[in-house]
Amino acid sequence: SDMERLGVELLRSTVSAYRHLDPAIPADDLQGVQQLVPAQLQSSMPQVRAAFEGQTDEENRQASLSTLADIAAALLEGLRRKTAIFIVLQLEYGTNLFRKTLDNFKPYWNVVTTLTKLTAQEGGGSGDKPVVMALLVKEADKNHVTVKKALQKGWFVELNPLPEDICTEYICTYLSAPMSMVPQPLLKFITKISLGNPLYVRETVDQLLANQHITLIRNRVGEVEAVQYNEDLEEINIANWSQTAMVGSTVCLLESLDPLQAAVLKMSTCFVGPFSLPDLAASSCSRWAGATHFDYLRLFRAIQDLVELEIIEVPVKSESRSEPAEAGKPAVAAAAKLQMFEMRNVLIRKVGGSMVLEAQKKVVKRQALVERALARHLPARMEALKTKRLEPHIPWYYENVLAKGA
Repeated sequence: SDMERLGVELLRSTVSAYRHLDPAIPADDLQGVQQLVPAQLQSSMPQVRAAFEGQTDEENRQASLSTLADIAAALLEGLRRKTAIFIVLQLEYGTNLFRKTLDNFKPYWNVVTTLTKLTAQEGGGSGDKPVVMALLVKEADKNHVTVKKALQKGWFVELNPLPEDICTEYICTYLSAPMSMVPQPLLKFITKISLGNPLYVRETVDQLLANQHITLIRNRVGEVEAVQYNEDLEEINIANWSQTAMVGSTVCLLESLDPLQAAVLKMSTCFVGPFSLPDLAASSCSRWAGATHFDYLRLFRAIQDLVELEIIEVPVKSESRSEPAEAGKPAVAAAAKLQMFEMRNVLIRKVGGSMVLEAQKKVVKRQALVERALARHLPARMEALKTKRLEPHIPWYYENVLAKGA
């Protein structure tokens, strides 16, 4: 499992470092661990062997990981007397993103706690070499002691997407072509899809080259002389690039959402520009189909959750939409202001949109248009009908009696 893999890979890397300094260390990692492990930890070798062979029981995996981390820490303590050490621990996850399953990340932070003792200045002797540890995580646990210390020392580095100009320069560098040679539409497409992530930039360029959407014409020396591309870039189905981290992580994000949040996200991909709560409610919980205000609240809560996850954004310039009233009619619709939302993440739009059939997209758009038309014209007509109902109505037979009496 991934839990065992963390401890096994940590031991393999440590033994490889020993082997680099001493070629006499056995080539087999398990034998190397058995040779290097301190005497007080020899009793833990059966657990190490079971972890290397993938035979650890499900209920003993956390205890096995703790044992592997303790052995790795002991080996690193001896290694630091010979050479400086740089430890990199990366936390990656797939669909395991639900709030109730966040406790599954605790074993990772427990290993971090164990290895942090090596980096403490007071933990080493006079002849010990420095030990540096880097944590690569998408969401750092700011309640953890190590993360708190990093924040206090100014060692906490938050990576932001590359700006457009730097991203464009990186694309040209990766293509080994001058910026003047790469067409601007191609640069804008890659920048928009990659979201400023260097890994996504490389994956996008590699996939475009592999699928012959981009062609590099080289001379005899191998230098790029021209860059040709398929002009119909927007029609490329990037959802088929499931082997890339770009699409894979996006699919994992979509699968981790609650059903209602996922439905809202898929409906939002149908709109090119801003949309409102009634636009989405017209398809999922229309007021003409017996929906209640509580259904609207549930839908609004799902939208707010997506806004917090930065999947859907609130437009800054036009945060609300007012419905204009028709000339000569009461300005009831003009008083209504709706908060607008927008799907600007092109990568999520492409991947999420591929999960919606074209017929379903047409239904969502049609229902939204009908809802907007009703919101614009129906209130004024209902107001006129209400005024007409307030007028006194006298049946025709009473009118005849009154006429005779007069």
